[in-house]
Amino acid sequence: MSNTANRILVVGPAWVGDVVMSQSLYMTLRWTNRNVRIDILAPPWSQPILERMPEVHRIICIPVGHGQLGFSKSREPAKSLRRERYDQAIILPRSLKSALIPFLARIPRRTGYRGEMRYGLISDMRKLDEAVLTQTVQRYVALGLEPDDTLPPSRIPQPRLLVDETNRNRLINKRVDKDAAQKACCASHPHR
Repeated sequence: MSNTANRILVVGPAWVGDVVMSQSLYMTLRWTNRNVRIDILAPPWSQPILERMPEVHRIICIPVGHGQLGFSKSREPAKSLRRERYDQAIILPRSLKSALIPFLARIPRRTGYRGEMRYGLISDMRKLDEAVLTQTVQRYVALGLEPDDTLPPSRIPQPRLLVDETNRNRLINKRVDKDAAQKACCASHPHR
């Protein structure tokens, strides 16, 4: 059940809930290899969420927008990522586009599920058995394990985002100020 890759690039998901669930994968990778460095290739909007995951070393924003293949936009970031010498890429989305940058970056082991004609782009192609891996979080964690390894749902780590205390206090104060202003407005203008 050990992952020997020391430098992993994860192509992150495109939905908020999935980004949060992906932390279970990062925790599992760290559990199987304490020395692993995990970088995430993700949409820019997900950066504030990923910054709250202590397992994540670096966040790299994807230059390609939703619904675009972006071959020409993928070449330059791939060239830059090639210099990082990743051991493995774990590609969470099942789209062709999501597998393109790791392929162009020449990452030797590119792990992902079969989908959207990605043959050749994925070097460690996994068949998704939805009867066994019934939850998205299970599917993500399974990609971080060797093909025949599994974790029962009870052993999958639960996401634990770090709290930004300064931001939390600012938002609480903002809400308290807004509630106080609303109460003052209602008190000065009673309903008739």
